[in-house]
Amino acid sequence: MLGVFNLIMSVYLFGITFATFGINFAVTRLVSEELAIGNQEGVNKIAKRCILISFFCGLMASCVFLTLSDFIIQKCLHNKVGKNVINTICIALPFISMSSAISGYFIAVRRVYKSTIAQFFEQIIKVFITALFLSFFLPNGLEYACFSLILGDLISEVFSFVCNYLLYLQDSNIYKTAYNTHYKYSYYNKKIFKMSVPVAITSFIRSGLSTLKQIIIPLSFEKNKINCSNALSIYGEINGMAMPIVVFPNVIFSSISSLFVPEFATYHAQNRYQTIRKIVSIVLIISISLCLFISFSLFILAEHLGNWIYQDANISNYIKILSPLALFILIDCVIDNILKGLDAQNTVMIINILDTFVDVILIYTLVPNFGIPGYILSIYFSEIFNLILSMGKLIQIVYLKKEVSLQK
Repeated sequence: MLGVFNLIMSVYLFGITFATFGINFAVTRLVSEELAIGNQEGVNKIAKRCILISFFCGLMASCVFLTLSDFIIQKCLHNKVGKNVINTICIALPFISMSSAISGYFIAVRRVYKSTIAQFFEQIIKVFITALFLSFFLPNGLEYACFSLILGDLISEVFSFVCNYLLYLQDSNIYKTAYNTHYKYSYYNKKIFKMSVPVAITSFIRSGLSTLKQIIIPLSFEKNKINCSNALSIYGEINGMAMPIVVFPNVIFSSISSLFVPEFATYHAQNRYQTIRKIVSIVLIISISLCLFISFSLFILAEHLGNWIYQDANISNYIKILSPLALFILIDCVIDNILKGLDAQNTVMIINILDTFVDVILIYTLVPNFGIPGYILSIYFSEIFNLILSMGKLIQIVYLKKEVSLQK
């Protein structure tokens, strides 16, 4: 079941990428810049406009998914589930898109704890509702089990949006007494799309390649003389059971490092480059130390984690083999958010596209010949490749360019 559900989630994540359209990043960067120059009225105008745009983007993504539902079920999901799953995803996309925009606003105004509160209750509701649905639908088969998981996600996402929006309405009152700016909404529309469109396009390409990668993994295992059911089972064990344990610390790292985006955007807007160099050095030292500790801990505790969570020694072996990946994934997450704050978001996305493209090629060539070792090798190569390129770009921007060049 986990193999099929991972295929569904790969399609779901592509829909989320389409629905969010880079608006989350745009609202974070633009609101941070408006606050840096003291234009508080611009904060409200950008936030309102971004939430509205995100709603229409989510609606458009839902329409596309409904139109292509037959193709998605047949070609991407191997006819393992029906239209109910796709229809549920379509309902969820607009809510996810708007919540993403509001979360970007909270990051920019340095009150990320508000969106964190909504996410916390979202996860609690998701766990209880999903468990309730599974208790009813799991005996009915694979399709109903997957539908239960997606339906639980939909209900929790709607709840999360309502919480986020109420918190946003309360928070936005802070800026209502500010002076009126002469800029009209059309001016902010141009800024939003100028910032979000490049991010969205590169995100579509990367997400599309990532979805393609998830689809060809089971097919590549089949070429290694593994039948479809076993291929989906191996895929589920690695991607659905072992990898979530390895990348779990990234939930914390991603949340914390996302706060770097408005901070570095502010320093960048104010041309405080000496401060940027100093903070980047401190952040990298702390991050690398923590990541080494986490990676080593996962390696040591792999057997206990596999037995405790899954009661499966095979999963323990996968966790141990994949544990060094945590080092590369977590550091890359931190560097990516620093680069986004330094107006290098397009470079980040291009690197991610190259990484995913290389990964697809490696999976297509290595897995049919070497099976599981080939797949694990492809994961390692792509993550190290991504980190090297990201680190190189950070060094180039922060440390190698002259002060005059930086200020352009």
